[in-house]
Amino acid sequence: MGATLVGRIPSPEPTTSPTVRVATYNILLGGGGRWSEITQLLQAIDADVVALQEAEDRAAVERVGEQLGYQVLFGMAPTPRHQAVLSRLPVTSWTNHRDPAIFLRNSLEVWVEPPPKSQLTQLCLHTVHLTAAFHRRGRAEPERVRELAAVRAHAARHPEAAHLVLGDFNAVAPGDRVRATDFFAQINQWRRSGVLQEAGALGPVPPGLAHLHWWQDAETRDSIVEELPEAVRSGLPRLPWLVHPLLELLPRGDATDAVLGALLPRAAVRSMVQAGYTDCLRTLHPRAGGFTCPSYQPAVRIDYIFATKGLAQRLTRCEVVGRSGELAALARRASDHFPLMAEFDLGALGS
Repeated sequence: MGATLVGRIPSPEPTTSPTVRVATYNILLGGGGRWSEITQLLQAIDADVVALQEAEDRAAVERVGEQLGYQVLFGMAPTPRHQAVLSRLPVTSWTNHRDPAIFLRNSLEVWVEPPPKSQLTQLCLHTVHLTAAFHRRGRAEPERVRELAAVRAHAARHPEAAHLVLGDFNAVAPGDRVRATDFFAQINQWRRSGVLQEAGALGPVPPGLAHLHWWQDAETRDSIVEELPEAVRSGLPRLPWLVHPLLELLPRGDATDAVLGALLPRAAVRSMVQAGYTDCLRTLHPRAGGFTCPSYQPAVRIDYIFATKGLAQRLTRCEVVGRSGELAALARRASDHFPLMAEFDLGALGS
């Protein structure tokens, strides 16, 4: 599992003020054969604390933790989609919340000691991997709302503590746009080429639709499609309704994206905002797309880092890692999600 470092996200300019960098990352079905890429990406992010979703392979997570100098906290879920937290900060306590009556999966509550000279004496992270069930459309949104309410209830036991809620929400924020038709166009191109037959497609295009080419020009339509990378092959079988041939009928463009986006439920993320939490990425980048998934055709933002008000005042940076730049190719191979990273200055405010 050795890794050659491709690049590293630069740290802030040298300062006496203590900072904390946190990240959340869905590694897709336990990492599969992509652990070299995942390790390189985590090394490049160089976060103090990382929340991992779909951490099914405990031994692999622990090997990476040892290699990169992290303490590993592994939280078993009722389903195989476990979560883990990697921390270089001292962990004072942690709890794995796995009530099947509330969570489809689980939530880790992790307390860490901030760096020396921090104004904060404690910092708590609550990880989430909310219900997906995209095939049920809006009917799964109440479950996500319920899961987040439970996480906030855990946090409310210590209202004085600065804390974060971070992870894969499988939910869209109010005001966020989607790029659904670009995603469907890529899926249909793969279907026409035949490469989706092993990746969960629902079958061949019906004869009446076989010659529709609304979305691609001739050059794109007839181009040679290379073998799908593992991150695509692993992710697509979980989304069979998204590769239905009838999606070929949808015209591509912003207008269609706007209509499809208007149909998406947004109550789960709205509940976090209404509860007083700050959406870190949207605060610093109010107009950016910030798409975190899928990495092979970014179309939607479903990964978040939310901070309590006092901690949000210390937010200095938040970005989707690997959307562009020298880490882009690596991130596309590593998972169907991009990592999300945030930094906080824990020194005296206004100094």
